[in-house]
Parts: sequence; structure tokens; C-alpha cells
Amino acid sequence: MIRPTILFSLLALLSCKTSQHAGGSAPLVELRTGGCFGYCPTIRLTIHNNGFTEYEGLHFAEKQGLDSFQLTKAELKALRNKVEAVNLWQYPDRIETQVVDAPFMTLTAFRGATSKSVAGSVDRPEPLLELENQIKDLAGAHGFETRRGVNPKEPPITRRREVLVKLKPDVNAGNWLRQFTEFKLILIRRLSEDNIWVVAYDPEQIEEKAVIQLFKNTGDVLEAQPNRAVQERR
Repeated sequence: MIRPTILFSLLALLSCKTSQHAGGSAPLVELRTGGCFGYCPTIRLTIHNNGFTEYEGLHFAEKQGLDSFQLTKAELKALRNKVEAVNLWQYPDRIETQVVDAPFMTLTAFRGATSKSVAGSVDRPEPLLELENQIKDLAGAHGFETRRGVNPKEPPITRRREVLVKLKPDVNAGNWLRQFTEFKLILIRRLSEDNIWVVAYDPEQIEEKAVIQLFKNTGDVLEAQPNRAVQERR
């Protein structure tokens, strides 16, 4: 058991280390992702004005815990331009959604001692989605996976394969997936408002053709196909 005094010392050391890397630089923008029905990764990315970026992986994140990376000057300039162009101050604090099974994301921009946060889901205005994706792309370029969730009870990500499934508009993906309890299937994330989902499976348990045919045999599926782009990267 870690004694309280030791724990507080470790936390203080971590805080001091983060402050030193940030160089006293104020934050520029922050992205916080929320959970969903499935294994959407819950993470926090805080990018400072000097390009120092704090990462925190929480639930279902491929990388757990605290870490950091440094943006290049070009990356930082492009991001700063995007933050200014999007201008979070023009939006309400929360953008309501009709999509109940997709995660909420919160973007926060900073101006000196003030800040502005906007929360919403997959149907937010395009500029907000673009800013979110730009931040995630920057993290990905530095080796941090922010889009693909991990179920700790399922096979390692190196063994998983994925398929794209388009469900009928009124079908709840979580409820639909429950009928396949005999297989290790994971609802990874929703790709669009058209009810298209990424579903992962264990190829050692069921073959690709079989899982696609299994999905197509249900009346709730409009289309099903391999997620080739993901498989080719592995």
C-alpha cells in the first residue's frame, strides 16, 4: 500500500514535471471525449500555446494513463489558425442531439484567463467536427490512438478484425448486437448519422465471410462489408 505522504509527493512531482514541459505556457485548446454504448475511448488532450500536449487515457483507451508529446511549429500554427477560425465563442455551451447512442465530445478554447467549452455529439456543426478531427489527427501522428476503443476483456487489438455494418435508421446498434452473444463481437464506434458502425470480431472464433453473412441474415442490416482500411494498416 502506498502511504498518503508518498502518494501526494508523486502527484506533486507529476504536476511539476507537466508544468516544466509546458514551460508555463497557457493552454490553447482541449478535447475531451465521452463514452458511448460500446467501447468508445474516453480521453483528454490539452494542447498548450507552445505545442506541448498533455494526453490522458481513461476508459477503453488504447493507451492508459498520462503521457505527452510535442507538436511541430507547422502543426501548432495550423491548429492555432483552426481554433481562431472556428471561434467556439459563437456556439452555445451544449448542442443538443437526436443521436442517443453516440458519444459526446467537449471542445474548450482558451483566451488568456477565459475559456469557452462546447459539448455535442456526431451531429455538431461541421467546423466543430473538423477541429475535433484535426486534434485527433495530430495525436495519431504522434502515436496516440484516439478513435479506436479497446475492450480489456476481449482479444488483443493485434488479433482483432473489423467490419462495417449499416443498420436501418431506427435500429439501436447496442440492442442489435446483443443477439450474437455466442461470439466475441465489439461495437467500436459509429461512423455517421446513417447508422453505420464499426464492429470488431475475433478471426480465431469466426471467419470474415461468416460474420458478414451472419449480419446480412438479420433483417436489421442494410449492408455489411470488411473494414479493409483498418486491416491493411495492421
